This record gives sequence, C-alpha cells and structure tokens, in this order.
Amino acid sequence: MALIGQAESHGIGWTLELETDGLLPGRLAGGRITITAHRAVDARALVMTLIGTERWQYEQSQARPGGGFQTSTVTAEEQRRVPVKLADTLSLGGGEARTFELELPVPPLGPASLDATVSSMEWELEGKLDQPGWLDSTFVVPVRVLQPTALLRAGVVHVGQFALYPAADAQAGGVRASIELEPMPLCLGAPFSGTLTLELERPLRVQQIRFEVRVHVESTVNSGKDEDITALVGQLAGPSDLAAGTEVIPFRADLPLRDLPTIELPHGRAQATLHVILARSLAPDPHLVRDIALCTTTEL
Repeated sequence: MALIGQAESHGIGWTLELETDGLLPGRLAGGRITITAHRAVDARALVMTLIGTERWQYEQSQARPGGGFQTSTVTAEEQRRVPVKLADTLSLGGGEARTFELELPVPPLGPASLDATVSSMEWELEGKLDQPGWLDSTFVVPVRVLQPTALLRAGVVHVGQFALYPAADAQAGGVRASIELEPMPLCLGAPFSGTLTLELERPLRVQQIRFEVRVHVESTVNSGKDEDITALVGQLAGPSDLAAGTEVIPFRADLPLRDLPTIELPHGRAQATLHVILARSLAPDPHLVRDIALCTTTEL
C-alpha cells in the first residue's frame, strides 16, 4: 500500500492508502482509509466518493452598449460521482481510530485524466463523515485514472487512421519517409524506439533533423477553444549533407510522464502526432507527420 494523503478536518484525522494512485478503468481500486477521532464522534455515515470533473473552454461574444462585440473565454465543467458507503453509523471515542478496507469501482471507460487547459479531466477521492450537530468532516485527495492500451486498440477511442500501425508513411517538401515506432501505442512516462527511413530524390543539406511529439487538444462544443502541446522534442541529427537515395536513422527517447493521452471526452478530445522536421537554412522546413496514439498504462 502507498500513502496517498493525510489531513485533519473538524476534529477528525484521515489517512488514505491505495495500492496505486493510478486507477484502471473497469477495475476495483483497492486500499484502506483510517479515521482517527480527536473527540467523541457519533456519525450517521462514512462515504468515499470517486469524483471526476471535466472542464472545457469556449468563446462567448456579447454585444457592447456602444456597438460591436466583446469576446471572452468561458470555462464550463461537469462532474460524475461514484460513491461507496463504508459505514451507516460510526461511533468513536476521543483518540480512537478505525480502519476500513476500500474497493472503489472505477468507471469502465474512465475517462482517463487529461492535463490540459482548453479541455481537461481531473479525478479525486473524497471522504465525508456525516456528523449531526457538527460540520461534516471531509477529506479530498487527487488521483489519476489511466488510459490503457486496451481501450485504444479496441476502437473505443477514435484514433488517427494509421495511429496504431508500427510504421506509417509521410511526405513533405519533396521528401518521402517511413516512420516506424515501437511500441505502439506509445506510453507516457516510458521509453520508445523508432526508425526514420528517408527516400531522397536529390541531395539535401539540413541544419538539423529533430522530432516532436505534439498533442492537439480541443473543446468540441460550439465555439470551443483548442491548443497544441509539445510533449517531447528530440534531435535525430545535427548539420548533415544527405545523399540521394535511402537514409536510415534509428533513435530512442523517453516520453515525459504527463496526462496527455489520446482521449475522447463528452466535451473534448486529444489526438497526437509525431513530427520529423528537416530544418534547412533559408528554405521551408519539411514536416514529415504521422498519427500516433498515447496511453498512460500498458497494464490493460
């Protein structure tokens, strides 16, 4: 068990332990909660609730009194709650503690945690002790719901046409390429390897060859906002004179651990792409782009 959080609230001490703070959709999250009374307690109920909060942003225009319109950004939110009652009544003397085993059901499709601005999904565990004649004692701690490989491969979440293929072709600026990645989908917080195979019709001088993992996040409501997040930047080659023909460049990298999975929410979505950029002097930089999918766990 891992200690997830401790807090004091209205004469009650809370200690939460979970098997992991990364929860799997469709599974029971196991753990235990310990309640310590610093005074005599006679409660009606002890409830633990898994709370998911989706937020999304959109633009709203309002007419100005003097004419014209003023546009502002509005953030809306919607919650889903999964409560589990651990006790109908609870009586404790001052200094007494009681530990309860937890089995919290995680919704089968999540959705997974998403750490972005224009569209996000946050999860937390809330403990509440209903105390007649007293303010309710509450305890809140953030947790993560993971995006497993299985949901992406099952087609539950829409991904790009070739996002789950190990290799995909790309073409830009007269350059053709195949970009192969392993594993697929890529897992945030884990390493991956790749091979870039360039097909050049004529020699090409580049200042740099780099790759970027980009995540496009958007609010899918009317007038919804969008943003592009660069999750990773890596260099494949420095200044080079590439000869006509085939050039093969292997590479390895580690994706940072941030909740930016490929996901579809009721009011938003996130899709990922890999860009290989051939940086040239005094000329447009060809961007070789392929769809990818990002998960946050390979356990399921």
